[in-house]
Amino acid sequence: MRLRRIIERGLLWTRMAVGAGFLVAAWVGSDGLAVGAGEIVGWGYDIHGQSSPPSGTDFIAIAAGQYHSLGLQMDGSIVGWGEDFYGQSSPPAGTDFVAVSGGGWHSLGLKSDGSIVGWGRDDYGQASPPAGTDFVAIASGWSHSLGLKSDGSIAGWGYDSSGQASPPVGTDFIAIAAGYNHGLALRSDGSLVGWGQDSFGQASPPAGTDFVAIAAGMYHSLGLKNDESIVAWGRDNYGQASPPAGTDFVAIAAGYYHGLGLKGDGRIVAWGRDDYAQVTDTPAGSNFVAIEGGGGHSMALSVPPVPQLVNYQGRLNDSSGDPLAGVAVDLTFRLYDDAFAGNLLLTDHQTGVQVTEGIFDVLMGSGTLTPGTESTLGTLFQNHRGVWVSTEVESDGEMTPRQLIVSVGYATRAGSAADLTQVVPRSTAPASPAKGDVYMDDTTNKLMVYDGTTWQACW
Repeated sequence: MRLRRIIERGLLWTRMAVGAGFLVAAWVGSDGLAVGAGEIVGWGYDIHGQSSPPSGTDFIAIAAGQYHSLGLQMDGSIVGWGEDFYGQSSPPAGTDFVAVSGGGWHSLGLKSDGSIVGWGRDDYGQASPPAGTDFVAIASGWSHSLGLKSDGSIAGWGYDSSGQASPPVGTDFIAIAAGYNHGLALRSDGSLVGWGQDSFGQASPPAGTDFVAIAAGMYHSLGLKNDESIVAWGRDNYGQASPPAGTDFVAIAAGYYHGLGLKGDGRIVAWGRDDYAQVTDTPAGSNFVAIEGGGGHSMALSVPPVPQLVNYQGRLNDSSGDPLAGVAVDLTFRLYDDAFAGNLLLTDHQTGVQVTEGIFDVLMGSGTLTPGTESTLGTLFQNHRGVWVSTEVESDGEMTPRQLIVSVGYATRAGSAADLTQVVPRSTAPASPAKGDVYMDDTTNKLMVYDGTTWQACW
């Protein structure tokens, strides 16, 4: 994949079984713009303006700290608002950020080269991340921070009074979350692990291998299961650890004493402490794609509905675990409305997909489509917000398990087969392109991808 920036809408970052690596999905609209770009809505405690986001429809990710908030824009820059006593809402300049995270009084940004930048309060080193260009996700606690590396290991730094900055050893982690003084991680087998302060059981997650997402609050934690239900544990004095029943949630977020759930139809549900209307002022609507909880405020990202194409990339290894290189393979993607059984919604067969250094990239929806219950990706995602995808390489059979495409509270980057330096800026499209070719339009400053028929503006 030649794209380095991954858009926060229906983001999937996981490990597929049987020889595949990290997979990422991002939505692309019919007008060629990333549908992940939208406007931010805020509500709840606003004494510092933390729930009054700036106007604009070009935001692709959001983050909430105690009294401040952050937004990542399509051009890779970060905007901050709210309390700024320690400079936590004054992000550094730059257009190469792909993820943001807000802590107590500090903030983190993940760059496209895999490095982390921190700013704000740094009395415990929480805003001084380790060097390295192999990070794929970030999380900020009250005074500690976490970073997930591309090898599946976790790094921690900052305040470590309860071991919250000392994550467990391992290389099978695929997601992280940081609470007040505790941490959570999701393993590739769907199980959870917690560490740090555990006075209310917030760092003691339930057993099971069916989790797909996690979130950490002050003294409580949340887990999203593969059946789209939410499980909570830890302190429950305000009902923050008592999520609503249902099996139609696709994303979760934890504020300090409240919780948020995003439903498959794009609606938001909130519960827990409501002293600043961070629960009762939850906006109506069904176009929300990301949620975030802060100290006493909440935020959501609202985008136009109905994606038409999915920019999908993954990694293929041979039987020895080495990445495939310089080969072309046929890939079949099957989209379902259930994790195990359910209805086959649509099949997309892509032929001659190039694999470079183990990485492949396709525009799902641009191949040969075989209707199931739906005939296009547009109608599919309009009618089914909860969608699982399986991949078949050549005729080797479907890889398992199917992967739920979910929105999460952070963006990430994927390993790339080629650096962006190989994308040549030009004012006209290359002649005789092949599907998957890209170029940077230096007139519009957009990254163009050829889907086999037309050029699509993806960035």
